[in-house]
Amino acid sequence: MKDIERLTNGVRVAAVVCNQWGDSGKGKLVDWLASEWADVVVRGTGGGNAGHTIKVGDLVHIAHTVPCGILNPAVMNIIGNGVAFDPRGVCEELEELRAKGIKYSGNLLISHNAKLILPQHLVMDRIREAAASGGEKIGTTGRGIGPAYTDHYARVGLTVNDMQNKDVFARKLRRNLKDKLVLLEKFDRGVVEKVMQHPHLEGGMFFSREGIFDVDAIVERYMEYGRMLGGTITDTDKEVRDRIDNGENVLLEGAQGHMLSIDYGSYPYVTSSDCSIQGLAKGAGLEDIDVQLILGVVKAPYMTRVGEGPFPTEMGGEASAKWCSTHTRKEEEEDYPNALIDDSNEFVQGVAVRRAGGEYGATTGRPRRTGWLDLPLLRYAMRTNGSELALTKLQVFDDVPEVKICTSYVYQGPEYLCGGRTLHCGDILDTATPDIDVMKHCKPNYVTMPGWKGPTADIKDYRDLPENLQKYVHAIRSATNASIRVLSMGPERNQTIVV
Repeated sequence: MKDIERLTNGVRVAAVVCNQWGDSGKGKLVDWLASEWADVVVRGTGGGNAGHTIKVGDLVHIAHTVPCGILNPAVMNIIGNGVAFDPRGVCEELEELRAKGIKYSGNLLISHNAKLILPQHLVMDRIREAAASGGEKIGTTGRGIGPAYTDHYARVGLTVNDMQNKDVFARKLRRNLKDKLVLLEKFDRGVVEKVMQHPHLEGGMFFSREGIFDVDAIVERYMEYGRMLGGTITDTDKEVRDRIDNGENVLLEGAQGHMLSIDYGSYPYVTSSDCSIQGLAKGAGLEDIDVQLILGVVKAPYMTRVGEGPFPTEMGGEASAKWCSTHTRKEEEEDYPNALIDDSNEFVQGVAVRRAGGEYGATTGRPRRTGWLDLPLLRYAMRTNGSELALTKLQVFDDVPEVKICTSYVYQGPEYLCGGRTLHCGDILDTATPDIDVMKHCKPNYVTMPGWKGPTADIKDYRDLPENLQKYVHAIRSATNASIRVLSMGPERNQTIVV
């Protein structure tokens, strides 16, 4: 408790965000802070495409849209206005909590202004991705999040509040469907019907052979969701402000990662919301200046990426990217049963890191692409998310002879004008530029450091960590001018060191 008090001294609002491509261990840190400090946890961005794995003793829970504070019965959990809200997915998640004996009644609130995901959003998401070819694929999860946000900005979207007003919902739904029907008429009706048989679309409940969508079925189902969730729907922006004014501690839970931000990430290979502290605060009903502690989570010595897009430090390069997009965890285990992290083949090394770190999507189950820690990317993310960091997964590299850190890039592409600067082949870049036509031509410069002896997972004091691990942490601090506040040494709450 004293460590948490030292970390949060004078803090009323804190945030946990990712400074990479997501999957960095945010959920564990949110649960840890919720268990000892936070009174309220607010999820402000993303949707069911984000998965947080939380381990408390023998209980392992994967959260998707419901905030990670849900395992703490004294904590109020809020789904904020910036979230893309799929009522089917949330109701399913609540049922999983109920089956595990986890109480949520009375400590979950949902913003009436959260962006509502509708059946047509899932259909459009899946059909567009299936129709895309080669480099046009984004690698979405097919859960309708991008199309829901698109409709919000096109001013034809619906909100959670609409599920409580049948006539309004039906009117807005018909308006929303107009442009979707025009596009879907161009596709083979059999293909559309097959997509709509997916369990996420209620197994065909919403399909109509005449009009593609059965409007009455959608209305009735969403009214049912409105009744099921009605007691939790409220003005959460006001709720969050009132609780801060009443002296409660509020923790903002980030989803995905800075490099997937629609505004700051490696566009177009990004998600559809702003994963930075700015987007998170807005989606929680606050401003980023309201946040006194921003913990930027950084997985190290390795990092991961899911989906398409450039990844300069990827172990195995293009072969790894292709493998992860076409293979399953089971196939990987069968083909590479004896992969070792210190293998001389970088592709095999990446497989071993993935297995040792459990790097398979919490929501999708997809293998995550693995690569070495990238400081140019970190420097870029820190411009927005600040300099206070939490390093995670360090224990995965226990007993590995050496580790690498990417300290800069060598640009190896054609002459290219970007951000007022003309890049030439051979230029050194200390800070990443998220333009994909730059990143895809960046070759990492590495510094190699000696590894450390484990096990380290149960060490409680920074001073007791192996000397080489302390040197590794110091190297990151020195190279980025970061303030490293927390080390997460494992999935359990007590496997956390405040530096």
